[in-house]
Amino acid sequence: MQTIKKIIPFLILFALLGILGKELFYAKPNEIPSALLGEDLPNFQLPNLFSSKKVVAQKDLVGRVTLLNIWATWCYACSIEHPLLLKISEKYHVPIYGIDYKDDPKDAIAWLVKNGNPYVMVGKDRLGNVAIDLGVYGTPETFVISPQGKIVYRHIGAIDQKAWDEILYPLIKKYGNIA
Repeated sequence: MQTIKKIIPFLILFALLGILGKELFYAKPNEIPSALLGEDLPNFQLPNLFSSKKVVAQKDLVGRVTLLNIWATWCYACSIEHPLLLKISEKYHVPIYGIDYKDDPKDAIAWLVKNGNPYVMVGKDRLGNVAIDLGVYGTPETFVISPQGKIVYRHIGAIDQKAWDEILYPLIKKYGNIA
């Protein structure tokens, strides 16, 4: 009985180390499950960043495979992924729609003018309500939207070349019938 009492703490310790090791080496932090995967993109209407007479709406993303990128000028990771978004827009001709999250519109316009604008349209989400409806944790987050308007993938964090080559572009080719 005394031997079992001495062994139990070590068994518990090794079990905890096994669980922590699994999370440390096999976790995929950019693949947090979303309740919206496979669901229709939530209806939204946001004022257009560049023209207050226009709106950016859910219906704009229907009809072809698109990317929906939630970003902000104050987001450091957004500035890291921005050159790749420009490349995606220019080289792959994938339509990217942006949602400027809790940002000053003047700062956002100046930032896009200075750094280049990869977006077809950008909506102003000053209060973050649309981002909340999408389940956004922070910026940047990018969603792949099917031609039918369904969310087929959610990428959390900055898109890098590896994520583009191995995950996002193959999905876009699959859903968009791109060669």
